[in-house]
Amino acid sequence: MNRFSCSVLLLVIGYASANLCNSQSPGEWIMSIAEGVTDFSYGGSRLNPKYYCFEGCLNTGTALQNYKVALSGNNGTSLERSRPVKDIIALHAQAKINDDDDPNAEFCVDPVLRQDIANALQKTTQNSCKNIVNTLVLNLNRPGWAITCIQFDEFSLDGVVADMNFCSYDAVQNNEIYTIRLAKLDMS
Repeated sequence: MNRFSCSVLLLVIGYASANLCNSQSPGEWIMSIAEGVTDFSYGGSRLNPKYYCFEGCLNTGTALQNYKVALSGNNGTSLERSRPVKDIIALHAQAKINDDDDPNAEFCVDPVLRQDIANALQKTTQNSCKNIVNTLVLNLNRPGWAITCIQFDEFSLDGVVADMNFCSYDAVQNNEIYTIRLAKLDMS
């Protein structure tokens, strides 16, 4: 991606973030934007500009999410990462080949939640974000949590934190990558 495209993308991110959510209110806000979006869905708690926002457009191939997370208090460090889809695929392929630890463990630190997600994903009847989100909502029983799913084929720029009340989970279903993000919302 050339410099001009990156500048335009960052300008769009800033404008959308400023207009989409009231992210100026105190608390831990975590955002994500993805390019090359081919599918998306959101669920769990209802959207509310005070703490949970999501915008997606298949025509432009973008999705933006922003939410205020009720951190569990373990003082996890927030960071932003840029992830081309090829890097996500390579990470999961390498973990499978080497029988390594779960590559989702770094930013989905709750092992019970990771296992619950994996178990719920085995129950999905269709490979789509809507079906994945609906299955997670029905199986996880986490009131007050936001659940989002994005399938993309280019890259994402997202904020993450290693905290029990936040999870960024990449699911591989039939050679497709679905990035699932869950967060306990700070509704204050």
